[in-house]
Amino acid sequence: MFHLPGYEVVVQILYNDFGKKLENEILSEASSYELDESTEYQGAKDYHWAFASWEEAVKAGEKLKKFINNPNLWLLRVKANYNDAIESITHKESTRPKTKE
Repeated sequence: MFHLPGYEVVVQILYNDFGKKLENEILSEASSYELDESTEYQGAKDYHWAFASWEEAVKAGEKLKKFINNPNLWLLRVKANYNDAIESITHKESTRPKTKE
């Protein structure tokens, strides 16, 4: 059975040549974190890192904030999956560009 981590940092990047460079930079910065899931779909790539505490997740989100000015970073969010009293921290959330049909 699939079980979400208690706390996580979620990143979504546009997966093109520039996004691949950003991906390498983010993965290098996040190398000490536990990667819970990574998916690729419709030209985007998502990463979910799991943390044992809210404080650790917030600290990781702060560390990754240095990438928010990169247009290939669409989403950077810190969230608690099982504690409704904790509000997610969204450092960046961009509208996905429309894809050509």
